[in-house]
Amino acid sequence: MRIACLGGGPGGLLTRGSGVPASWAPVPYRRAQLSVPGSWLVQSPQQFSCGPRSGGMIFAGGRPVVPKGAGCGLTANLAWIRPAGRIPPGISHRRPAAVIRGIPVYRLPSDPGSVAYLVPELGVRAGARGPLARRVLGTLTRSPLSVVLRRGPAGPVAASWVWHRARGVRFATPRSWHLRRERQWATCGTGLVPGRLLLIDATRPPARLPCPAPFPAAAAERAQPGLTVVTGKYAAASAGEDFAGCRVRHGVRICLSSVTGQGGYSSGVLVFSASWPHRSPAAFFLLGLSGTGARARAVLGSVRVARP
Repeated sequence: MRIACLGGGPGGLLTRGSGVPASWAPVPYRRAQLSVPGSWLVQSPQQFSCGPRSGGMIFAGGRPVVPKGAGCGLTANLAWIRPAGRIPPGISHRRPAAVIRGIPVYRLPSDPGSVAYLVPELGVRAGARGPLARRVLGTLTRSPLSVVLRRGPAGPVAASWVWHRARGVRFATPRSWHLRRERQWATCGTGLVPGRLLLIDATRPPARLPCPAPFPAAAAERAQPGLTVVTGKYAAASAGEDFAGCRVRHGVRICLSSVTGQGGYSSGVLVFSASWPHRSPAAFFLLGLSGTGARARAVLGSVRVARP
């Protein structure tokens, strides 16, 4: 079987050129992404939720299993993306079962009514079951994170973008991202203000807010564009992350959050620190991974040393 872009049918109108119904939402995990109906619940090793009339579940980062005592069962429509595990040597020389959006996939044994693929190029296994299984798998593509972190130059910064400085580093953002300044981390959710650049000079400890638990529907967890940059005395406490996987680019030491690529609520934001080499982090960035990831890649690629 060879899966190509899908045509119309139940589930909503198609977005232009994508072959994905407009009412569906992308769900990334590491370098891979599937799209599912927006009402489906996003489950991950860090979160599991039951919800009435969700219509389906997608498991990002784990097997499709309901924890004991959860109070609900698996839905008829299911999908999952999880680590590939061991990839057989020489598999790239075998004929793939299908090529989905330019990505070769290899059929795996699966239960009746399910379809499962090994995707060596993206380092994952992807599968689905139920009436929408093949339509969901037909949306397989590279995640925005894979685009942002792809090796090689990000390209020149657009002339219309605006340059900013923050504690020894400089970076550029789209002119349409209006600037907002704060003196304290006092935000719920991912820390982003959609479509804005939020600069926080954290002179006070982060505020303890009564933040409601997010409802993990795919549409609600869709990544948003925007950037938050945190500096100041309480910057590290505000970011609240551990960092590893450092690399020096444009004279700046960039370190990614240890949760980078994990599925679930945080998957729509790339968190990283930036500093001069051999110094403590000067600024913490929270970058929205919306769309294809091309715009976020350009923002990350613009981060460099701010010369006096």
